[in-house]
Amino acid sequence: MRDLRILVIIGSPRNEESYTYKALQLIEKKMNAIQPTAVEYIFLEKVALPFCNGCVSYCIKVGEETCPEYEIVGPIVEKVEKSDGLILASPVHTFNVAALMKNFCEYLMYKRMRPAFFGTKAVVFATASGGGHKVVLDFLESQASSWGCDVVTRMGISSSQMHKPTYLERVDACAQDVAEKFIDAINHPTQQSPKFNQLINFKAMQTSTQRAKQTKNYGYWKERGWLEADYYTDVQLNPIHNAIANFIASRIRKAIRTDNVKPIR
Repeated sequence: MRDLRILVIIGSPRNEESYTYKALQLIEKKMNAIQPTAVEYIFLEKVALPFCNGCVSYCIKVGEETCPEYEIVGPIVEKVEKSDGLILASPVHTFNVAALMKNFCEYLMYKRMRPAFFGTKAVVFATASGGGHKVVLDFLESQASSWGCDVVTRMGISSSQMHKPTYLERVDACAQDVAEKFIDAINHPTQQSPKFNQLINFKAMQTSTQRAKQTKNYGYWKERGWLEADYYTDVQLNPIHNAIANFIASRIRKAIRTDNVKPIR
């Protein structure tokens, strides 16, 4: 049985001192007990990416190589592409994702428009002293899935409870479950059917790309046959969800065509 290659991207400014890292080490230990696993940790605080300034979305329209920080971002993307699995982990800051992780995801907006991580299994992880886990887990899952990853499972811990033996037992059991599901998904790769929000995201990306013929996105989508497809892959779709998503996409196209796009209230 071969060694698994897992890449972990951590958005905590406290790096190795964070509860996020310590809990992920527990998952790593559980995985290694099942199958030899090589885990690489990337601490975004040490990567020190400047804040993404949008730069007129050149990474989307022209290409990711135009990003002024591509020498930093590019090698991380390559590591994801070479990994069997990805873990995105962030603490909860003011009941939302930490700025380090949000900033990193902004640099990968082009992967949301040109997803490429199909077949890569992912886990999302959040740490908070109180609440806010769901907001962060939802955000991380949305990002990973929009890049093409299959999000296998999620986990969140409360750092304020980590001194309690009973809670530690529950965390240990949860880490075991995450490790088992993660390894099983990697060893038995099947493409998950998209959730409704993933279908909506695809339709929105498809609509915007169809109207942007002079961009790199258009060529990327045309080459893969996505401009008229129901989804990125041939995975089975929920027919009801697909019908609703198509209807919403038609309304969006009509609003754009008739110049009837209105401010959001």
